Amino acid sequence: MLIDTLNECIIDMKTIYELETVSADTKKQAIADYNFKQLVMSLKQTISEVNLAVDNSDFKPSIQVVSALKSLLGACDKIIQTGAANNATTTYINSESKKLYAVIGKEWGEYYTKSTSSILSLLDTVKGILSNEEKAKFAANKIKKAAIWNATIDNYHYLEQGLAEANQILDDLDIDRNSDILSFLKLVSDGNATIKNLTDEILAWIRAENLEDKMFIKF
Repeated sequence: MLIDTLNECIIDMKTIYELETVSADTKKQAIADYNFKQLVMSLKQTISEVNLAVDNSDFKPSIQVVSALKSLLGACDKIIQTGAANNATTTYINSESKKLYAVIGKEWGEYYTKSTSSILSLLDTVKGILSNEEKAKFAANKIKKAAIWNATIDNYHYLEQGLAEANQILDDLDIDRNSDILSFLKLVSDGNATIKNLTDEILAWIRAENLEDKMFIKF
């Protein structure tokens, strides 16, 4: 009887162990599935952000970025089709996604700088001669809202508004953007203007715009 009872206990222990193993595996898979789901949502968010930038600016991601996004989506689709989500694949795709996100941010930064550096510099140059200097500051601040990747739709709209306002400010000044006058104003803004820079054209423009009392000579 004792041996029979012992054998039954051993059988029961094996059953418990098997159930515990199945339970542990189930929990492990549930965690893997959850992590993979979060990864897919993050990747979807990245694609939405890229589309948002493309739709609301002249930004165009490189062929390499588009190809990498398609590759990651393909990998995720394969995992979904086979039901083979696990920590190794999720960790790898997550790592590649973060690297790609950084690349997109770098490309956006290059696009932003190329698109705005000149107009921001011009705003800084002319703000001192405007009747309302705040207009230039407001336009510049709107443009700068989209300087960092992952801008919201509002910031893209601010960028568009800021550029439009900046261009209107420069148009109202009626100064050729390649003129000696603007070059002189840049020198003034940088504190590098000298008497030698005052040509007849620039002096005539200063008088016409009543700017004599807005410019100072320093030694």
